[in-house]
Amino acid sequence: DRLIRVRHTRDDVPENFAHDPAGNLLTQDRPGPVSIKGNRLLMQGDRHYDYDAFGNLIRERRGRAQTLVTEYRYDSQHRLIGLIRPDGTTATYHYDAFGRRIRKTVDGQTTEFFWQGDHLIAESSKEQHRSFIYEPGTFRPLAMLDGQGPKRACPFYYQLDHLGTPQELTDYSGEIVWSAKYSAYGKVTSLQLATDDYLDQPLRFQGQYFDAESGLHYNRHRYYDPDVGRYLTPDPVKLAGGLNQYRYVPNPTGWVDPLGLSCTCPPPTPRRPMRYEAGRVVVDEGAPPLPKMTAQERRARIDEVAEENAKRRVTEYEDLYGMHTVKKHSSEISDPALKQRAIDGTDPHTGVTPTPPRGNPSSQFHNWRMHLGALNKAMTRDENGLIRHTGKDHNDTPIVRFELPGAGRGYRPNRTDPQNPILNENMNWFEVKFDRTSTQEPFTGFPSEKR
Repeated sequence: DRLIRVRHTRDDVPENFAHDPAGNLLTQDRPGPVSIKGNRLLMQGDRHYDYDAFGNLIRERRGRAQTLVTEYRYDSQHRLIGLIRPDGTTATYHYDAFGRRIRKTVDGQTTEFFWQGDHLIAESSKEQHRSFIYEPGTFRPLAMLDGQGPKRACPFYYQLDHLGTPQELTDYSGEIVWSAKYSAYGKVTSLQLATDDYLDQPLRFQGQYFDAESGLHYNRHRYYDPDVGRYLTPDPVKLAGGLNQYRYVPNPTGWVDPLGLSCTCPPPTPRRPMRYEAGRVVVDEGAPPLPKMTAQERRARIDEVAEENAKRRVTEYEDLYGMHTVKKHSSEISDPALKQRAIDGTDPHTGVTPTPPRGNPSSQFHNWRMHLGALNKAMTRDENGLIRHTGKDHNDTPIVRFELPGAGRGYRPNRTDPQNPILNENMNWFEVKFDRTSTQEPFTGFPSEKR
């Protein structure tokens, strides 16, 4: 089934191919030697390729003395997260919990991607918003909507070949606004546009998205290089995808691989679309399987993650407004430090004791979630239709004071026995103080006792 020769039209020069016994593509009408070891492409013409210990392509060197270098970076699950091209162009890529690419940033310009299952259904950036519609149950695109919203979105319709690869894009009147010719392995060899306005149509082989910054095709679980007809990384499903883990498909004129996992041969009748059983192949993302948790363990894990997120948000407030609510009132302050502040006023963060020593009431939130909830409640009163502040303290400082059961704990100075301040394990109120010159900016927040 291996492809050895293809001619797209009578006037086109035919493409010729050769393969080794493992199915690696050796020649495709380009000069220079080819070196392959362990199914890894090491050299093709003036291009040299380097891999990491996991078999991921990390460097491509070409040009005189191999001075033109493209470098690739991967995360712990072997997903491409960044690249640097010889001209200095940089790109970074981000993924969701399912391994789908949700964002890329190229030289500071960000594009976000939206998914429905394994289908890319929209992308959005400052310059444009596009949506994609597919034939039900397949990866064959039907239409692209350019623009956001029912009044701005302009529809364009895909004309596909037998593989489901876009050949033309037509507008609502049937005029061709975009057309492309491809090499056998999916590289665009010629592109024609109806107007001077460049209409960027990124879909290629089924399930593939063209990245202009790299020339690669994002193929859901991997990146495909149409220039050499190979993937950059081994197949995540290991041998379930075939013995050669870098090969695209046995024959690109009759097979497709929409997920970058295991290829499928389309049926001979275009009206009978391919169906993909996602549950048939399990992807090894490079991480050990998660242990099964009991309901109690799951609840504990949820609480742990919620605490981490709350801590991050409170710390962001601290940095944004120059507050000291974390330094003096967080749940991570030790009990001895909290107690010492009530004895002689020692700052729990810096350890500095005022002169002369003088005990101050001290308090801390029971946890980060309670801490974040108190700050949010005080800072969003305007949005909730409430007066901004509930009053002022003895220094004429604007404050928000409210009941919050279980807010925290603390000590207050003991005049009769200064070395033994009075402990209150259940402070059910909180207080947030705001800058007098900028009454929307808080500078501290802490649990307090009812007054």
